[in-house]
Parts: sequence; structure tokens; C-alpha cells
Amino acid sequence: MEAIITIVGFLGSGKTTLLNYLIDRFTEKNWNPFVILNDYENANMDVQQFLEKVDNKHVKALTGSCICCSGIHELRNYVNGIPVRKNGITLIEANGTSDACALMEFLGVGVNNRFSPPIQISVVDVKNWQKRGAHNDLEANQIQVSSLIVLTHLENVTATRKALVVQNLKEHNPFA
Repeated sequence: MEAIITIVGFLGSGKTTLLNYLIDRFTEKNWNPFVILNDYENANMDVQQFLEKVDNKHVKALTGSCICCSGIHELRNYVNGIPVRKNGITLIEANGTSDACALMEFLGVGVNNRFSPPIQISVVDVKNWQKRGAHNDLEANQIQVSSLIVLTHLENVTATRKALVVQNLKEHNPFA
């Protein structure tokens, strides 16, 4: 079965940087990634940075919609249309305002049975975690169903701040 890994995180948290890293590591180990990028405005521009790493026919851009809401049917169609590849793995980068719980719920239904249940990685900007005012709930939602949480923007952050963020993340998702 082919794994699906979704990468979520608030705007500017480092999702694309993590995606680049994962593509490099999987490629080094002879995996064959298929990449789906979602952004309201720049998905096609983001695709350009991956074309040296991934064949053009293995990169799709979803622009102008949110893959957890209006774009979920388009996302399912893309996923179900992914060609079978030796050592295939699918990497999906959600836009920074995605409802990660809804995304995981939708990907768990209606996706071709050749895929494993999706795995979600949340990227958390430690410096700005829960400092987004009206968007704090959305940011917290993004880590609730994640299997793995990656901490970023640790430079110039005190050990106390990091410990506080880690504790708060454990309260939202004690199993990640």
C-alpha cells in the first residue's frame, strides 16, 4: 500500500521547508514521491521549486481553494488518479489555514484502497505558537490529529518558551 503523508501548519511555519527535506530523504532511499501542493494563490509557483527533484507529472498544484473544504473533491480526484509507482509515496502540503481535522476525515473516506490511511505531520512555529489572536483555535486544531509534530523557528526562543509550547502541544495532542 502507498502511504499518504499530509503536512499542515499555520502560515509561515515551515511546511514547504519540511516538504523539501522529506522529498530529498525519500528520494535518497529510492522512494518515488508524488507531491500535491495547496495554496490560495501560489501553488503553481511553489511547484517550480520541486521540478528538479520530482518529475513534472508527479507534482500537482491546487490553487484557489482549501483542500479541507471546497477543494476536497478535487484532492480526492488527484489522489485517486495518482499512477501506481514502484516505492510510491504521496506527500500533500495543505495551505496554512487548513482545518487539519476535517482534512484527515475527508482523506479517510473515498480514497482508493491501494493507499494506507493518511499520516499527518504538523509543523509548529514555536516563536509564534498561540500568538495569532483570532486564529489560535485554528492553529491548535492543526495539531490535534497529527501523528508527528515538528518544531520550527527555535532560534532566539528561550528554553522556557519552548517548554511552555511543548507542554501546550501535549495538552492538545498527548499522543503525537
